[in-house]
Amino acid sequence: MPSTFQIERNRGSKEARQQLAVLRDKWPIAFPADAKDVRTLAISAAGEIAATMNWSLPYTLGVLARWKMSSAYCKSVLAHEHRIGLDGSTAEPIDANAKDLAAKQLERLAARETAKAAEPVSMKRKSAERPPETPEQLRARIRTSLMRRKA
Repeated sequence: MPSTFQIERNRGSKEARQQLAVLRDKWPIAFPADAKDVRTLAISAAGEIAATMNWSLPYTLGVLARWKMSSAYCKSVLAHEHRIGLDGSTAEPIDANAKDLAAKQLERLAARETAKAAEPVSMKRKSAERPPETPEQLRARIRTSLMRRKA
């Protein structure tokens, strides 16, 4: 059973798109709409956001995870030497570990795009043309997967 921390973080991830719009309104410098203006956030930003927005820290981390895993953010980590605070002021330097993680995330995103582009068109059409499953078919599929877990 997932912990409360994980439940809150997952909820933040699911609601990230809506909440990032709220964060953009409150801190336009820290959360710009234009990808070329994105800068790496200070490490303390999550705590400040949680306190200001009256969100739990796990929820805030879930919202920020979507932002920080984006290609624009990763490119920003690699392109700049310092992080910024929510007000745009210069904060601590970006360490080599953060740059390494950003490079790896960009590789994963590029691989995902390559895989999508390489997927045959006929495969895409077949899944779109497949008729919806009946409730009985869905139950049977779930039952089968549960039986595999028990084995």
